[in-house]
Amino acid sequence: SGLIAPPVPPARRASSPSPSAPPSRRRHGNPENRIRPNGEFRRPFRPTSLPKIPAMPAVVRSAAKPAKASDAAAAATKNPKRTAHMNAPARPDGYSADDVARHCAKDDAWVIVGDGVYDITEWIPRHPGGSIPLVQYAGRDMTDAFRAYHSPNGKAAKTLNAYRIGDFTGAGSRAGSECESPKDHLATASGDSVGSVASSDAAAPHVAAFRTLVAGLEGEFRTDYRHYYKLFACLAALFAASVWCVVGEGHGVWTHMLGAVLLGMFWQQTMFIGHDAGHGAITHDHAKDFSIGLIVGNLCNGVGITWWTTTHNVHHCACNSLECDPDIQHMPVLSVTPKYFDSVWSLYHQRRMTFDRAARFLVSVQHYSFYPIMAVARFNLYAQSLILLLTSKEIKNKRRALEICVMGLYFTWLGALVSQLPSGERLGFLLLSHAVGGIIHVQICLSHFSRKIFDGRPENNKWVEMQLDGTMDIDCPPWLDWFHGGLQFQTEHHLVPRMPRHKLRRFREEVVKPFCDEHGLKHDCPSFWEANVEVWRTLKASAKAAKLSPAFVHAVNLEG
Repeated sequence: SGLIAPPVPPARRASSPSPSAPPSRRRHGNPENRIRPNGEFRRPFRPTSLPKIPAMPAVVRSAAKPAKASDAAAAATKNPKRTAHMNAPARPDGYSADDVARHCAKDDAWVIVGDGVYDITEWIPRHPGGSIPLVQYAGRDMTDAFRAYHSPNGKAAKTLNAYRIGDFTGAGSRAGSECESPKDHLATASGDSVGSVASSDAAAPHVAAFRTLVAGLEGEFRTDYRHYYKLFACLAALFAASVWCVVGEGHGVWTHMLGAVLLGMFWQQTMFIGHDAGHGAITHDHAKDFSIGLIVGNLCNGVGITWWTTTHNVHHCACNSLECDPDIQHMPVLSVTPKYFDSVWSLYHQRRMTFDRAARFLVSVQHYSFYPIMAVARFNLYAQSLILLLTSKEIKNKRRALEICVMGLYFTWLGALVSQLPSGERLGFLLLSHAVGGIIHVQICLSHFSRKIFDGRPENNKWVEMQLDGTMDIDCPPWLDWFHGGLQFQTEHHLVPRMPRHKLRRFREEVVKPFCDEHGLKHDCPSFWEANVEVWRTLKASAKAAKLSPAFVHAVNLEG
């Protein structure tokens, strides 16, 4: 896959490889060096001698004993949803990466997780996290993506185990490993299949080290609920103050506008909690975290939690992919790279993002329009949430009705609050509150817009590189952590999404940075101002390219 380098950023701080780090930075703790439940580390926690990542136990391990055709037919009759190749016996000698790569379409999807090969074709439409992340990894190794979201011994692992068809034997020769299925749902502007199914490089040493590290963190995904009790108390006070500014006796226009600012801050901060809940990083129970997300997302913000998880899961699993990642696909309004000028096909939106004359004009001024767009971006989230709830065939009707009803309650209380204002102040109140709440949209874009973009679907054994290249942290003092809501630790969050927010700072300093130093990987951490400058320069570079002739831009894209 080609990587598009962003414009040269200003000088800033970054964690560079330190092969000659002193021994004290290389020490690795014993089982007592764990994160306390309140988020504190007892001592530096950098596990390296942890137990081997537990393999998924196969339902049927006796692959050498071939199954009869009648048995397969009987199984298909008993469970018609299982396809013929799912009922086929496992090969005694297992499957190579080349074997898996041939099954790379939505209606014929095999994946590698750990030491097993799984046919997930029939599970794709029933996946609670949406079908698109699984389609992205069809024909590929999704070990790191799976374990980023799921415990190796949890319910998801047991579900996956039911689709196991054999053992994974190794990388293979890669001869003929290109996905040739005409039903592959990813296509470039020319209609060709995007990206090879796997990376041509063998797994780097840090891949196994990272998987061992993640396996050792399973016991650390515990939330200190005092963190959220304090947050809820502060947010309740913030919301009450906003309401008081609006409905209090004798309050004038300036007090009303102060209420708008406080309401915008309430939206920004509650969206951070919705982000945590969407990742299951609060209670680590899907049902409970969904309920929290329903309250802070649908009820407090008017943003559907199902819409958020659907887009965000895709974003995490293919971070900064030109064709796959919806968080960088904002045509025709914004373009983070001139490659979008080729009218790229979007896997998430299932449409071609056409670069026409209107798009050319909008992109040509995007470095000026970016912040005004972020100020009203919440209105777009309302629309996107409702569109998904009304049109998606993957959402169960019960959940669809529940989310729409709760969003209705949001618009009810917001309308009732705004109706208390004089008619001449209502529009200003809405615009100001949404502009303040839009700060979170800027914060999200800062972490990705200026980072490297890659073509096609995620590659085998490239999880760590994909997240390090596609994200960056924001350097800020601990007393400002509340303002960023965990988004200042995007690299750590993308590597291990289940890590609770209040543990991310120490996790970065005690685990991630030493890991990057040890394996020669770059960890970026500019200041908030520097990150804004980088994004502005990235948008300006694309805006300048939009004014050039299409033939010239296409030639530049071809040459990288």
